[in-house]
Amino acid sequence: MNVPDDLVELGRIGEPYGLKGWLNVLPSSEEPDVLLKSKQWWVSRLPVTEGAAIRRAAQPKFEDLVFEPFRVLQSKPHSSRIVAHLEGIEQPELAAQFKGRRVYVSRSRFPTPAEGEYYWVDLVGCTVSNLQNKVLGTVVQVVDHGAHPILLVKGDAEQEILVPFVAAYVLNVDTQSKQIQADWQEDY
Repeated sequence: MNVPDDLVELGRIGEPYGLKGWLNVLPSSEEPDVLLKSKQWWVSRLPVTEGAAIRRAAQPKFEDLVFEPFRVLQSKPHSSRIVAHLEGIEQPELAAQFKGRRVYVSRSRFPTPAEGEYYWVDLVGCTVSNLQNKVLGTVVQVVDHGAHPILLVKGDAEQEILVPFVAAYVLNVDTQSKQIQADWQEDY
């Protein structure tokens, strides 16, 4: 099966859950709806070459990973995690082999967000301009600040600008053209 080129990491697998091979998954965000609604997950692993595992890096590069598709038979929230039963994983001993692996979902499988709502992954890479049409930089990360998300924008010379992602400052978002207009200055 061909691996989609739009995979988005949405969680990390922890210890097995229960006696029937369920997985315990720590979602990457506080809104795990996509993981719960998706019926196919892609689970990453390091490749094996000539019978030996590739040396583990602190954070392996995305392009170095091998992805295996799994059909999600059941998933449900459990405390701050998700527990899931994947096709072909029926024993806790097998589920334990998945500990530490990452769970991905194809971006094309995400449900359409409501009007005025955005997936953070769609904001990364957007160019941020202010009301004077001055380009402030590009969104490199969206950080959950508790009260509201914050856009981490990198400008020229790697200058970092933090823009609160709230209606008072972010006036227009066009994820199709990767443009965000904000009432913000580079020296704020």
